[in-house]
Amino acid sequence: MVVSPSLELSEVPSPHRARRPIPARRRTWWCAALAAVTVLLGIAIPFAPVTASDPVVTWPQAGRSPVPTALPLSPPRPLSLEAAVPCAALRAVGTGDALRTVPAAADPEGGLTIAAGGGRISVLANGSQVFAEPVPAGACAYRVAVTAAGLEVSRDGRELTQVPGVLVPEVSVLSTAAAGLAESAGLGVTLHTDDRYNSTPTGLKTALLLAHLAALVATLVLARRIWGRVRVPRLRPRPVDLVVAAVAASWVLLGPMGYDDAWYALMSRNAAESGYLGNYVYMFNVTENPFVLSQYLMQFWGGLGEFSLWWLRLLPLAYGLLTWVFLRVFLEMALGRASRHRWVPWALGLAFLSWWLPYGMSLRPEPLILCLTAATMLLAELARRRESVPAAAAATLVAALGLSCSPSGLVAWAPLVPALPWLWRWLRDRSWTSRAAAGLTLVAAGTALVPVGFADATFGDVVEATKVHRWYYASFAWFEEWRHVESLMTGPWALRLPVLMTLGVGLLVALGRGRRTAPGTIRCLMLSSAAITVLAMALLALSPTKWVVHFGVVAAPAIVLLTTALLRSPLPRTTGVVASIAATGVLIAVAAAGFSGPNIWKPFSDRGQSFGNHLPPAPSKIELTMTAPHVGDVFLHDAKLWVGLALAIAGFGLWRRRRHLGVLLRPERGVLLAIALLLVAGMVAVFGYAPFRQAPGWTVARGGVEQVTSGTGGLADHVQVLADADVQPPEPAEPAVLGGDFATTAPLPVPPAAPGAVWHSNTVPATGGGSLTTGWYPVPATGDATHVTVPVLGERLSAHRLSVQADTPTGVVDLPLDREAAPGPNGPLGPDDALGARHWQELAVPLPRPVRAVRVVVEQRGPWLAVGQPRLTKLRPVTTVTDGRVVFADQLSAVLWPDVEQAPVADGITTPPAVRLSADEHIDAGVLSNSTFTDWGGNFATSTQTATAVRMISVLPGGPETPPWGNVDRVLYAAEPLRVDVEHRFQDRAGWTRLPTLAGEDYIGREYTG
Repeated sequence: MVVSPSLELSEVPSPHRARRPIPARRRTWWCAALAAVTVLLGIAIPFAPVTASDPVVTWPQAGRSPVPTALPLSPPRPLSLEAAVPCAALRAVGTGDALRTVPAAADPEGGLTIAAGGGRISVLANGSQVFAEPVPAGACAYRVAVTAAGLEVSRDGRELTQVPGVLVPEVSVLSTAAAGLAESAGLGVTLHTDDRYNSTPTGLKTALLLAHLAALVATLVLARRIWGRVRVPRLRPRPVDLVVAAVAASWVLLGPMGYDDAWYALMSRNAAESGYLGNYVYMFNVTENPFVLSQYLMQFWGGLGEFSLWWLRLLPLAYGLLTWVFLRVFLEMALGRASRHRWVPWALGLAFLSWWLPYGMSLRPEPLILCLTAATMLLAELARRRESVPAAAAATLVAALGLSCSPSGLVAWAPLVPALPWLWRWLRDRSWTSRAAAGLTLVAAGTALVPVGFADATFGDVVEATKVHRWYYASFAWFEEWRHVESLMTGPWALRLPVLMTLGVGLLVALGRGRRTAPGTIRCLMLSSAAITVLAMALLALSPTKWVVHFGVVAAPAIVLLTTALLRSPLPRTTGVVASIAATGVLIAVAAAGFSGPNIWKPFSDRGQSFGNHLPPAPSKIELTMTAPHVGDVFLHDAKLWVGLALAIAGFGLWRRRRHLGVLLRPERGVLLAIALLLVAGMVAVFGYAPFRQAPGWTVARGGVEQVTSGTGGLADHVQVLADADVQPPEPAEPAVLGGDFATTAPLPVPPAAPGAVWHSNTVPATGGGSLTTGWYPVPATGDATHVTVPVLGERLSAHRLSVQADTPTGVVDLPLDREAAPGPNGPLGPDDALGARHWQELAVPLPRPVRAVRVVVEQRGPWLAVGQPRLTKLRPVTTVTDGRVVFADQLSAVLWPDVEQAPVADGITTPPAVRLSADEHIDAGVLSNSTFTDWGGNFATSTQTATAVRMISVLPGGPETPPWGNVDRVLYAAEPLRVDVEHRFQDRAGWTRLPTLAGEDYIGREYTG
């Protein structure tokens, strides 16, 4: 065979010839096209239609007559309501309410009332009468329908009146005075609850999501083929890695709890019930979208195990260890050969723990944002060094995921800013095709936020949710950043120090900035990390909330900045003595301000903590000062201590200089090193020692150890309550002796705390005086009771004289139920005036032995009160009360009650809990009442309108005395909850649709506070 010399070898026909590669220019066009499609799909997804939940509630239940029922809605106004009231029912009622949607004692301006009186019907909506007429004779029926368009009243299909602009009335109960009457047949209510955020993607939206994912992946893969992949440097293990991992792992058990840990766990836990991630505590369970990534991960992780504190803490532990790896690789890459010095990883470890120990072990989004910010720093540095578009795209994608965690996740974008100069140079030197492809690729990578934030939500949902958040929550503008500083300087010492250290070092870097800095040096990294930290702080200022916990998001660049300052002084070597003294003074001020903070860690982590007296409910300034870290009489915030240290370091440096040995440590760096060492060592010491100091009492650490070793450890395994003993006394032979206001025969307006007799002085007119002496209740000779418990209810209970009298062989003994009584299982057994007149309180006295009988003696000295008959009680596990019942464990303690049946908020309905578990520890009442505070849209506010609570005596036994751990309340309802039928319907809704807003003064009367 003769081959033509002009024929190239690659052109020889062959059945096995490889495919011809796509020309580079065509690949670039393909990349640009795919990126553009990705962006367009990302824009379309929020506006795509969804299948939304539309629950329909009907009352009474099918085949039953109307009976009052508690129906607490959240949001409290349904989307529509239709009530049917037969004329026969109105005539049978005579004078009364044929239908009410809120209790008569609740705010009358929020509900619907259809009342009868004098042969007339009156319809009141939101406190205003909208219709009235005489009830006609004969068979007829009224229909009242309220929608977003307004209210309409009709009779037998004939419209009687129409009132536009009327808000759909609130609903917390459905009750009628016609209950039990034959004429109530036909009376009923049908309403559509407001479950607007519970939706699933339609087929179209699902296709868009899948197409977006495919286009994004294809874009990144093609970008990698066009511009090449970038290898991440390998990390060489060092001993410091083991130390950091060990300390971080120990923090799963030892680390302090945060105020919001249980809050975020509750939101993730309830998502399985509600169908979306909403704010379980307040703001009417409004969706958290698009800031949901960390909660999605928590929901998944909790579903694999449980929603206990210690299991969920494995998530921030993983985020922290990943952050450590990212920063280690980043430092080795940024410093090059200088990173091989043995002290570099140790300095990074010290800086990392200085930030991570106070802020890292949190169930809030900040640990994940920190991890993603560190990854963004690493990828952005790779992109800058290699001028790599794929690395820049990966960094943009990770930063977008950071923003999907929280508004403060905007900080994750800060490391991208220093990459802009090289990207500008790169684009300037490329063709328009490459510029378009690279730019669109970066924008497409940023759309990674969309499938996370909008897969389970629409544009309309997010706009409305943002408005609701701003209306009901305390939001601050960027120029109110001083609020951050205010919250920082009122917090514990360890939360202050890393932020103040970073600010102090940043100030010194700015003052000592040189004109020329060689790349790849510690000085260069110091300047760049300082710039990123400043930018991160500025971006944090844009966050609408200003609490100290948010500072954790800036930790990634701050850790690098502190690392460089620990390795080298922030001031140039040529700095004069005056500048060095000033720099040292700045860091001394940092130490004094930081260590002056109290060593108080609420909730639940203050048990066993050192320094000062932690028991006062409202410590004075002096008492608070004494809780600052100190050794003996030496307080770490004493400036003289730090001045002495600086002088010692300066003197040692002068001694070495005179001997031509070189200065190992300058004063400013020595002070910074001492602050960081004391911060880390102090945190490990106080939290490591606290469980031993509190032993054998319960602590978070002890609970974690028990959880690991035996599967127990939560509060349910330790809290005890005074509950009924096995044997109760028989009824007394003689009746109670009543005097004054106690002689009333009027019924008590709330349910009794327990079975048995109840006496009260709630009468009109009231004299403010009365007396009660019950009969003698025989005490069985054999029994296991240890206390006599008496339920009381009323206003200003401490003004009355309450006592139990015991008939003993030596005579009658008077046992006062007041604050001077001998401490019992929960401290002094006195009434709490702050609970109000719808909250029973069980007071108790130790049962003397031997004893023949007991009775209750009350002398009224003020407003009315109610008293239940005495019960014989003993300490029992709290599970006696919680097992088999729907429970609400509050937003401070829920992660310590992982096994209770948490009351769900779903279908626009709050399931009324039978037991409420809440923290105490003298925490501000406003914090404890978040879930029931009407002005903040508390999801359990409507259920409290029909509820009466019973405060039980509870104790968390063992160990030295602590502030009260918390409270156990049984919850009673005048009307049996949820005796309704719920039909789950669904309807398609466009992504831009917005339903009637929940934000506005008209909705629940809350004014906008900004």
